[in-house]
Amino acid sequence: MKPYSFVATALFLSTACGPAKGTDSESDSASGSESDSESESDSATESGVQQCYLGQDVLEIGEELETPDGCLTYRCDDGGVLSIIEDGRVNLPGDLTLATQEDVDAQVCLGVVEGALTISGTAADLTPLAQLTRVGGKLEIRGSAAVTLAGFDALGEVGDAIVIADNQALTAMSFLPYMSVFGDVTIQNNDALVSLAGAAFLGECGNCSVRLHLGEGEATTGGSDQDPGGDGGAPAGEDTGPTGGSFYGNILIADNDVLTELSAMGALVFAWADVRFRNNAALTSLAALQLSEVRGSLEISDHPALDSAEAQAFADGIDVWGTATVCGNAGGIACP
Repeated sequence: MKPYSFVATALFLSTACGPAKGTDSESDSASGSESDSESESDSATESGVQQCYLGQDVLEIGEELETPDGCLTYRCDDGGVLSIIEDGRVNLPGDLTLATQEDVDAQVCLGVVEGALTISGTAADLTPLAQLTRVGGKLEIRGSAAVTLAGFDALGEVGDAIVIADNQALTAMSFLPYMSVFGDVTIQNNDALVSLAGAAFLGECGNCSVRLHLGEGEATTGGSDQDPGGDGGAPAGEDTGPTGGSFYGNILIADNDVLTELSAMGALVFAWADVRFRNNAALTSLAALQLSEVRGSLEISDHPALDSAEAQAFADGIDVWGTATVCGNAGGIACP
């Protein structure tokens, strides 16, 4: 058998991606825990299969395998079903602050933080957090020494806001594209962040697709006016706009000096709250975005490399329910 090279972790895939957190969230998470063996492996399900697959490793029936961090032990059962037989992941009931690398290293089997998680200071290598699947409160990564956010690859749910700010060395994020976030998202003042890659959850949350009424800007799903993720579609005989991702919380992308690449948000079509792009000095284009409707306010301001006419044309193509502000961009009027 090849050396173990893959850490399988539970993915809590919820169906909402904004602050309107439903009562089904906890049960969804619980069901995710109960089906670890299905979501965490490539186990064969065909009748008569006598092997299990975990990453690049092949396990025979009855064979056990412990992850390198010692947090989980798997066993290959009859029929090629991979089961967790020992689970050493920790569920922390309150808040947690990790301000040093030593703090991070001590959380190698951290599975859930029920409160807020704050990372700052000299914390740089976040890979010891690879078993983390849920943060019940706010996730704040502020003023840390992190270069990447590798270590959050298994995080499936954040119960409140996400703030990624003032991380001067940060070059890349690493979140699941279908991570559910029940709060606002702020990505601000990260001086080395060129791309939003790793933040595709802003437009690709699972089952958050909507159908937009052409010409009316009304969600025409089977859900209520508070739930754009229904499956009913538009009434018979009526045209619909493009399907795409939705997000419920406010989004602020601001003061990231070298940010030029926004395609990670390319699937976002329907925003339920404010969307603000502010003072990203190197940003030259919004062409990667396909926003069709913003039920809050839209702001595109103070981008010295973004042509004002392009910014205005982008804003004009969106049904904005609140206030649309386009100012301070290249060749345009200054902001008040």
